[in-house]
Amino acid sequence: MAILAAMLFTGCDADEQSEPQRNDGSMKEVLKEYQPRFEQRRAALVAAVAKVPEKHVGKASCARRLDPRPEFIWFDPTTRASLSYNSPDKGGNVDIAATTEAGTPERIVDNPGSTLNTFAVPPGWLVRGLWITGPQGPLGTDEFKVTSQYGDEPYLGVEKDPVQRLRKILDLGLHKRYMLLYRVTTFAFPDAEGEDNVRADVFLADLEKGDLPCQLVADGHSYDVRGGLVESVSRTPYEDMQTTFQIDISDKLRSLTRP
Repeated sequence: MAILAAMLFTGCDADEQSEPQRNDGSMKEVLKEYQPRFEQRRAALVAAVAKVPEKHVGKASCARRLDPRPEFIWFDPTTRASLSYNSPDKGGNVDIAATTEAGTPERIVDNPGSTLNTFAVPPGWLVRGLWITGPQGPLGTDEFKVTSQYGDEPYLGVEKDPVQRLRKILDLGLHKRYMLLYRVTTFAFPDAEGEDNVRADVFLADLEKGDLPCQLVADGHSYDVRGGLVESVSRTPYEDMQTTFQIDISDKLRSLTRP
């Protein structure tokens, strides 16, 4: 009776929850559902990093035929998942990360820029899925912080159905069968006087078979140095280098895997 009286006094129903509360509960259930598969990917990524050889890449090559064929599409962190792809395969099946960070994906910088004084590219949807489902996500310490570069909130999304938005983001991440692991060997910091460039050894890791079937060397420059067809507007020299570096990888990977 006391509980009923309190309910009448507050005007609340014991079973009534606000829509944000219901969504939050549903999204946490989705995270629990997807977490084991992302943990498998995390373990495979750590194992792949351990297999990267210390010697520099000589000739670009693949040790075997790849099925499915890798398709690397450079990631634009300002693009929303809900607007980018209607299905996971539209974003390609390859993600990218530096060898120095891939073993601990929660440390990968969301939007690497020139202030780092090193070269890096933004992580794609696999790494972002590892962020959300990992120890720093909502099921762990909840230290994951949304940034404007993520494309709005990842698990408290802006769609009418944020639970479905979360599923889409996680499906995009789990579609990444391969991971490009790059090790920077040359980096000239962009400035107004010198020619900027970056070069890296790149290894393709198959996260299901557990090997590194392909290797290549990739270069990146600012657009006014390299030229060529660019689909987006040039911004800063550093961002130009990030884009051309990824475009170079994409072109070389396609030539290696599509004879």
